[in-house]
Amino acid sequence: MSKPNTKAQKTQIIEVLTRDYFPMIPQLQINYTQEQHEKNRLSRSLAAFAIANLANITPAQAAHSIINGGNDNGIDAVYFDRVNNLLWLVQAKAGKAPDMGENKKFCDGIRDLVHKRFQKFNSSLSRLQQDVEDALDKNGVIIVGCNIYLDESLGTHVVNDLNQLKNELNKFDSRFKWQDLHLENIYRWLTAKQENVPVDVELTLENWHCLEQPRKAFYGLVNAAELAALYNQHNKLLFEKNIRYYLGTQDVNLEITKTVKEQPSELFYLNNGLTITCKKVNLPSGHNQESARFTLEGFSVVNGAQTVGSIASVFNTNGSISAEAKLLVTIIELGTESDKIGVEITKARNTQNAVRDIYFAALDSNQERLRQECMVSNIVYQYRPSADNQDAITIEKAAIALACFSGNTEIIVAARKDINQLYKRYYSTLFTQELSGIILCRYVRIFEYLDQIFESSRNAETETRRKNFYQHGRFFILDILSRRYKSLINKPEVNLSQADKTELSRMGIEIAELIYTLAESQFLSDEKGYLAIFRNLTDVKSLTSVVMQELAKKDNQA
Repeated sequence: MSKPNTKAQKTQIIEVLTRDYFPMIPQLQINYTQEQHEKNRLSRSLAAFAIANLANITPAQAAHSIINGGNDNGIDAVYFDRVNNLLWLVQAKAGKAPDMGENKKFCDGIRDLVHKRFQKFNSSLSRLQQDVEDALDKNGVIIVGCNIYLDESLGTHVVNDLNQLKNELNKFDSRFKWQDLHLENIYRWLTAKQENVPVDVELTLENWHCLEQPRKAFYGLVNAAELAALYNQHNKLLFEKNIRYYLGTQDVNLEITKTVKEQPSELFYLNNGLTITCKKVNLPSGHNQESARFTLEGFSVVNGAQTVGSIASVFNTNGSISAEAKLLVTIIELGTESDKIGVEITKARNTQNAVRDIYFAALDSNQERLRQECMVSNIVYQYRPSADNQDAITIEKAAIALACFSGNTEIIVAARKDINQLYKRYYSTLFTQELSGIILCRYVRIFEYLDQIFESSRNAETETRRKNFYQHGRFFILDILSRRYKSLINKPEVNLSQADKTELSRMGIEIAELIYTLAESQFLSDEKGYLAIFRNLTDVKSLTSVVMQELAKKDNQA
């Protein structure tokens, strides 16, 4: 699999700039071509994006800071951050890093601004001039020059010139520094916005006790109604360290709801209780062990999501829960070891009952990275099983799509034989550190689109053997397609254009017909069915070789 991260990141950054900043940053009244206008708006949007993130202000406020245009003296945006005593000066390039000449213009513009040579700037600066003068006249203000661009690093000469400017302006007082806002930094801003911040909650424990060593742990009774209120307030955020969310009306959950409704006083005896982890446990002063209100920082239910969700479903249906409904809760304080010991606790507490292998993907930080990258494009990727997965890309679907486009024959056969093998044996091969969220989404979109076409072909067939081919051979068809047309499959674009769909449809049917013809000539005499063929590694390897040879022959003839 290729490493499309850089292209994918650029694509998503441009997508965000176009979506969030273009509405506030109109075209300049300049005789540009449409392409030049788009490039200019991207650069100005990138400058506003920088200000919004550096100064923690809204895109609309940041758009007001733009002075880019004719005679801007190399500075695209200016903002006085009065809260933090910082004067932000930005040069933005929606492409490669600024060259030596572009950066020299930026440095000279900073010099002019520092020395209040405002006549060297365009009229756009006049509306911000008072802010600039306030900043320059205020003691302790730090001027920060920022180069922001969609490339990987500044050149050596550019860095030297920036350091020279720094030494020059700091000769008598430390008042200037510069920042290199390259592609990785920009993308980190985008994904950071998608992080789920751990919740802090208050929880009342009755008849509780404490273990001090080797780490603090508390256990006691908690009222079910209080858990329902927490779920309604925080929902999925309660389970961020769990391996799954609430899965809805499954058999075991129906039993829990039945107990809560019909035998509330028996809930303690019929339920395993909850395990909660948190960064820190705070107790009120003058607490007693009969009942105390705990404050739990960085709270997560790591075992018991189904119990909490089921209790909340009863509360939301009936409007109340009996005060007799209580259950055992264990609270473990993780402290600074939260990542390592937290994962061990979650694994241990979830392996006492049968749990699918796929659920433990939730403990892989790589999955959270992919979720955040997908959310940059407003696409929901769920790597924790959940009852609420409508309109979401699930990890199950992602694994199948990644398998189909992996270029690995063994994985294709394994997926056809037993889908769970994708998580048991091939998980790290499919969900690599190099895989980007945007490519994951694209693979799923292509899989969904072609899967519908193959299903339509299967339904349209009247001959049983052809029906079976389209039913059992889909993964193989997609495998050959991905080997054949890598550039189309790996385009760093989430959504399929109409041109993409037309091409994929044509190629998908064309390749399917070729594979069927070759498979029939190879296996018909053996009277093998297509279910058996595509589950047999030897058969699939042999068919792959024949198909690729035939495609190469067609290329030579063309």
